[in-house]
Amino acid sequence: MESTTLLLILMWLGIRIGLGLFFKKAEIKFWKAFVPIYSTLLWLKLIKKPKWWLILTFIPVVNIVLGVGMIVELMNSFGRRNVVEHVLASVLGYIFLPYIALTKELNYTGPVDYTDKKKSRIREWSEAIFFAVIAASIIRTFTIEAFQIPTSSMEGTLLRGDFLFVSKVHYGAKTPKTPLSLPFMHHSMPVLGIPAYLDWIKLPSFRFPAFQDIKNNDIVVFNYPREDYRPSDKREHYIKRCVGIAGDTLQVDNGQLIVNGKNIPLVNEGQMSYNFQLNNPSTAKRYSRWVRKMNLNEEDCRCEYYQNYNIYGCQIFGNEKTLKNFKSLNFASPGSLQEGQLNPKNFSQPAFGSVYPNYYSPKNQDSTKWTRDFYGPLWIPKENSTIELTIDNYNRYKRVFDAYENSKVISINEILNKYSFLKSLQNKKINYQSWNELHQIAYAAQDAHSFTSLPYEMSEWADNYKMRGLWANSPRSKAADAFIKVFSQYQKTTLLEEIDSTESKIKAYNSNWFSENRILVEVALEELKESNINPCFVKGKLSKTYTFKQDYYFMMGDNRHNSGDSRAWGFVPQDHIVGKAVFIWLSTDPDEGSFIKGLRWNRLCSFVSAKGVSNSYLWEFLIGGTLLYFANKWWKKKKIKKKQLESE
Repeated sequence: MESTTLLLILMWLGIRIGLGLFFKKAEIKFWKAFVPIYSTLLWLKLIKKPKWWLILTFIPVVNIVLGVGMIVELMNSFGRRNVVEHVLASVLGYIFLPYIALTKELNYTGPVDYTDKKKSRIREWSEAIFFAVIAASIIRTFTIEAFQIPTSSMEGTLLRGDFLFVSKVHYGAKTPKTPLSLPFMHHSMPVLGIPAYLDWIKLPSFRFPAFQDIKNNDIVVFNYPREDYRPSDKREHYIKRCVGIAGDTLQVDNGQLIVNGKNIPLVNEGQMSYNFQLNNPSTAKRYSRWVRKMNLNEEDCRCEYYQNYNIYGCQIFGNEKTLKNFKSLNFASPGSLQEGQLNPKNFSQPAFGSVYPNYYSPKNQDSTKWTRDFYGPLWIPKENSTIELTIDNYNRYKRVFDAYENSKVISINEILNKYSFLKSLQNKKINYQSWNELHQIAYAAQDAHSFTSLPYEMSEWADNYKMRGLWANSPRSKAADAFIKVFSQYQKTTLLEEIDSTESKIKAYNSNWFSENRILVEVALEELKESNINPCFVKGKLSKTYTFKQDYYFMMGDNRHNSGDSRAWGFVPQDHIVGKAVFIWLSTDPDEGSFIKGLRWNRLCSFVSAKGVSNSYLWEFLIGGTLLYFANKWWKKKKIKKKQLESE
């Protein structure tokens, strides 16, 4: 039994023992505190709270807040109304409740009756906050959640500084997998940056019935699937356009998206990139002013001066309308304007990756070079669909098998190829290097593990987005030293476990491939090549086919040349879907100096759909809200007058 599980059992027993001792003081039998549901109903009866609160105790996160309130009310009902005791009972209930019951004189007097006396200001505020937290937690978990656009990947449809409401009911709300978390926080505490959750308890996921299925072109919020070091419901929220649903075949040809053989036009506000040159500083300044005037992203649309060539190399991200305006102003030097497509046949351009061409972690397992503009064709997995495991599709769906379906599909061919790399890591010495080189080591190690999981700290280094930020925001030598320490520990533990498991598996499959405590990799690979087969282990058993357990989606940003999306990190599983973007309630331009100056009035209170963003309905909401306010005020006055007349 894991130490965490044992600790949770002891904590539960402590609270139940304490509750049983309190029950005895109220002439309720001790053993009843250990009966699920019934004990909660007795508890609610003691503190004189409605029975329907029982339902709230089954809602993750909400039940934690409610449990604290019930403990405080239990203390009040036995005359223990000291604030310090309330705090100790709430935080250390498994110790403090038994302690109070065994060492203090307790008499059941019932909860404080406030009907005949005016509540103190503190009492009023604490009750209001308590119920507000519960109500807000329920709303945030199951109906609507606020979301801020952090990057430019969806420009010009959604802009940096847009504040959205995301509907969770459209695609079906999910119950949390990680119930031990702080209210209103996702994965980290503000400022401190430490986790806002404990992964001691992991619940099975359940999704409520959906109002609609995800459709092509829907704008969807989801959990970023590559954050393996976090529980799936605590992974970073991303927002993209769903360009391919389960069962679709997707391709990108010279920047043109093709789904099921049909060309899909880029939405009106969607953007591509263009590169050009300027020859003098005055034109560069004029271009910068134009970027600001057009409300383009100043961080992306910028120029860089190359002194050796005495030119400015510039880039612009915009739609067709923006490009037409740009051309009319003659910013670019003659003949220098070029589209930003990355063509793998043009060797002067970088051809990234293979199936998922990740710019920072190229992985060329596939024979075809793919880029953001030349991609596919690629079939998107569909629930209950069965594929034959071939060398080609094995590489494409490997992450789906292992990371999202926990099926552990491993080809003998891959095990053999990874074995040599794993052995090379045993004596590898790490020196001070660039963040990308350190990341590459962790990424390759993560990819090479077939039977054991990479330690949490190494998994963090395998995430290129996270490590780019760490490298940029902390002293580089400190970051490198941290990696060396983590890697050294990995060499002594998990790496050895993985090598032992690999050798054991290969020896069981074909003992002729094993000699002198080592796998004969070249001999084994040659035999497999001659046989022209791709034997795979599926959950430890040899199999030729695989059946998918859930639907998957392919997400892209509308800013096609400035978006980290499914082209870089692959499919989004159904269980990572959070909700549908529906409403912009606030929008501010982060490039402006002040909040008021940065307000985008034309986007306040606007609706979001697959077609884009609607006109602002700010005035309609203001007028409607004002009318509701005065109508409610009038209704309350009318009720008071009616009561006064009845009393007379």
